[in-house]
Amino acid sequence: MTNVTLPTTPARTAVSPQLRFWGQSILLSLCSGMLMGLAQPALVDMGWLAWIGLVPVLIALAGQPVRRHLWIALPCGILWSIGAHAWYPAMFGWAGGTLLIVATGFFYAALLQAGMALASRLPPSFHIFGLPIGWTGLEFMRTVMPVVGDWWFEILAKTQWRFPAALQIVTLTGWPGLSFIIVLANAALAALLVAAWRKRIVWPAVIGLGSVALVLAWGWWVMAPSPAETVRIGLIVDLANQHEPTQQAVLERDIGLTRMLAAQQPQLVVWPENELVTVADPALRLAIGQLAHELNAYIVADMVWPTPAGRYDTAVLFGPDGAEVGRQAKINVTGEERAQGFSAGQRRFPVYPTSLGTIGLGVCYDRHPPDITRQLARAGARIVAMPADDDFAANPWFPRAHAADTVVRAVENRVAFAVSNTSGIALVVDPYGRITAESGINQMAALIGETFVSHEQTLYTLAGDWFGWLIAGVAGILMLTQRPSAPAL
Repeated sequence: MTNVTLPTTPARTAVSPQLRFWGQSILLSLCSGMLMGLAQPALVDMGWLAWIGLVPVLIALAGQPVRRHLWIALPCGILWSIGAHAWYPAMFGWAGGTLLIVATGFFYAALLQAGMALASRLPPSFHIFGLPIGWTGLEFMRTVMPVVGDWWFEILAKTQWRFPAALQIVTLTGWPGLSFIIVLANAALAALLVAAWRKRIVWPAVIGLGSVALVLAWGWWVMAPSPAETVRIGLIVDLANQHEPTQQAVLERDIGLTRMLAAQQPQLVVWPENELVTVADPALRLAIGQLAHELNAYIVADMVWPTPAGRYDTAVLFGPDGAEVGRQAKINVTGEERAQGFSAGQRRFPVYPTSLGTIGLGVCYDRHPPDITRQLARAGARIVAMPADDDFAANPWFPRAHAADTVVRAVENRVAFAVSNTSGIALVVDPYGRITAESGINQMAALIGETFVSHEQTLYTLAGDWFGWLIAGVAGILMLTQRPSAPAL
């Protein structure tokens, strides 16, 4: 009998532990990136996800050597950046915008790496504080350093622009304090989950999470009932840049939209950033003055102010008597505006007492950096009015990113804020950060919002970025003086 050797089925090759580790880590990182991307204002605007979004990637990083952290965190950073900066291609083109989105993803991943590296230098009981200290310190330093301070990387705090209770901490600390407690909540949750897997309790994490809960409870408590007396503010979105009409057509459209608000008796009306001819144009001034007198309201219009020192994009305030009350040249001009011949306004911050409260002015991008609104509030402004133009080829994602700036600036300084837009979002924000009027994105509109006027000057208004500098200093000292002790978490 002939022996026949039957073919055997090859044994399955076992997946190596190293490959399994990287696969699991990348999946957790992608999960965090998706959650953090969804939390950003631009695309989906589910800000509550920021409080838990970092937990999966922090679990993936737990106990791993620092040299692996950047590569584990990078998928998270890139997905996060897509959610935060989907509007980059509208500004920089598809190639340049995509490259910048990836570069910003590296920045977010580097923040995670730096925070975990700092955590490893602290005693195990204090590991959970390393990430919020490292993250907040570097995030703040990026905004105040030369050159990179002008780069528009979305900050973590802006995810909470629709959550007034969380926003109240910024009256003390500015936006870095809100970023700190968001990262602390994530670090504490991740530490508790890792500890539960190991069947133990990490009491510092419990205390950290309890501290976050106390801050949020204080935020709800501090928002006392608003005073009965309010100011009615009219806003318009005229879509002027998308339709490209003549300046006369823009003026007629803005007058028509404003008259639609007459029955609601607005006390202040803000127009978009249309650069309506020059401030010296007699016909323009007469038309706006007559409208202000007709409505018995203040009107803020955006015009061109030519001077020997430069040509300025300027917000001009007219009173109910039709006369000019004051003006403010735009301080933060874009490269495109410079190419069109506009100069940056002087860093001076006049404010104008009115029957509604003291009014401060600015234009569009002036609401993005914190210091301009802070200087207006220091000078006594209780209402800040800014014409704006958020048109990037009718991009639907950028307007919410810019609107979030408005809300954070209002709360930091306890000022009411009013913004009208050529396109994008027009909104009224009260001093607690509650949005009382909000237009649709890139939709023509005329709407009214009411706000009270606060006479409180916040610690942040008075002391500025003390918290950001403190956290950055603590992070630097710890990195220079402490040796790595054990992997974080």
